[in-house]
Amino acid sequence: MKMFDPAQHPELRNLFPELTPVQFETSFFSIGCSQKEISVLCSVAYKVVKQAIAEAKSKFETQSLTGLLTAFHICLVLFALYGCQGKQPKSTTPLTQG
Repeated sequence: MKMFDPAQHPELRNLFPELTPVQFETSFFSIGCSQKEISVLCSVAYKVVKQAIAEAKSKFETQSLTGLLTAFHICLVLFALYGCQGKQPKSTTPLTQG
């Protein structure tokens, strides 16, 4: 099965500067894959995936995977809307803004 490689699209990685590369990749894949599937895709232990997602949730100040995925979706939509015009939104973490 051919997989999307987020490393081939650094503009996506740049949307989430607060995340480490491992946190970004595991969070990105969690949009459609289970943590077990992510561990196989990324060739890392399940506990590494679980820890990376927990740290990413902490950085986005959310207690749930749903909250993390919501933040990802919002940032990706903003990128699609503004990135196509060569503009970047001011904030890459819309859920943490007061």
